[in-house]
Formats: sequence, structure tokens, C-alpha cells
Amino acid sequence: MQLSLAPILLAAELGILFAAAARSVSIATPARSMTPVYAYFSWLTLYGIVTSVLGYRGVYIDDELMQYLPGFWLQLITVAAAVAPVLLIASVRDGLRHIADHIPWHWIAYFQAMRIAALGTLAKTASNEFPLYFEILIGLPDLAFGISALWIARKAMRGELTARGFMIWNIIGALIIVPAAPILLQLGLPGPVQVFTSLPDARAVFTYPMSIAPMIGVPLFVLVNIGVAWRLWERSRQTTAVSYS
Repeated sequence: MQLSLAPILLAAELGILFAAAARSVSIATPARSMTPVYAYFSWLTLYGIVTSVLGYRGVYIDDELMQYLPGFWLQLITVAAAVAPVLLIASVRDGLRHIADHIPWHWIAYFQAMRIAALGTLAKTASNEFPLYFEILIGLPDLAFGISALWIARKAMRGELTARGFMIWNIIGALIIVPAAPILLQLGLPGPVQVFTSLPDARAVFTYPMSIAPMIGVPLFVLVNIGVAWRLWERSRQTTAVSYS
């Protein structure tokens, strides 16, 4: 098994999500129950364990799977697992809104700053353990976004960050990964649409423990980006509606 930051990063992501829920309760008046959100984060934790075990067993790099173009759709399983409870359960949606409304923006920025862990893939690329094309097109922009999060956190703490600016920054964070990453992954996997054939190819991304990143770690970053941007957009719409009433 190769040394990787992916398991540590996933543990940190999930830990911060639980901490954010607890923090939103402690600073909000009146206090509210966050049990549905804790249950939702527990589900994400369980899913993270399951997908990690599957990666450890080599499911994501199985030759049989390659013929079904998994790069295009594997990560959609994670998106469905994470988004379905939000769409189906109103108390989970309300709890996540509560967190987004009460957590300081610099917390969210520091959460995204963990994307600096992309330094790990840069080091692997330098040692020819990670596909160069994917590092250049996805890894380096992701690293740059993680670094920018430190600047955004500083601006947020100084009160120099607007809601519109924070929303746009979160949208950029999501667009670095979606839709380019799944497409580029598939273009580097064995199959009828493989373009990048140099070794190591994109199977390195789905090899354990690196597989934790595409299957749960990175999707969590993107989902937080989208969730925060969506909530800021909702609040701007509410403000506009009030101003016209």
C-alpha cells in the first residue's frame, strides 16, 4: 500500500463537518436539534468506509469494470449517496441551511484550504506515480484553489468579503472539478475512449488509498462548494424579494 494523505484528509473533512454542526448549535439563538444532520453526516462516514474498503479490494481498477467507462459515472454514485438524503428529507435540508447561515465564512474557507493536500499528487507526479496530464489539468488548479482559500479566510475574518464574492469563489471551486475531472479520468483509463496512454495512467487515481480522494474526499469538497453557493444564492433571492415587497 502506498503512502497517501487521502485517509487523513477524509477523516479531517468529516470531523470538520460534525464540528460545524455542533458549532452552529452553540452560536445560534434559539438552539435547535441537529439530530437529522448528525445522522446524515454519519451516513456519509459509513459511505466513506464502504467506498474505502471497495478501493482496498481493487474494485475500482478491475479489468472487467474498465469496459463500462467507469470514469464517467463512478463518482456519480457518491453524488447520489450524498444528495439523495438532502433532496428527500426536509429536516436535513433545514439543518444544512442552519449550518450555512451560522458558521463563519472563514471556517468554510479553511475547510476548502485542505485541498492543499493536492501537494501529495504533485509529489507523486514528480516520482512518476501519478498521471502527468491529470496533475496539470486538475491537480494544479485544485492546489491553487486550496491556497486561495487561505487568502479568502483572511478576507472573511477582516469583514472584507461580500456574499457575492464568496458565492462566486465557491462556484469556481466546484467548476475546477466538475465536469472536467470525470471526463479526463475516463480519457486516461483503458477502454474505447482512452486518449492519455502514458503510464502511469488514470488507474493510479482509483488505486487504494488514492481512490479515497475521487470516490469521497474530492466530492465532499465540491458538494460543500455547491451547497454554500446555493444557500448564498437563496439568501440573495430572499433579500431581493423583500426589497420589492
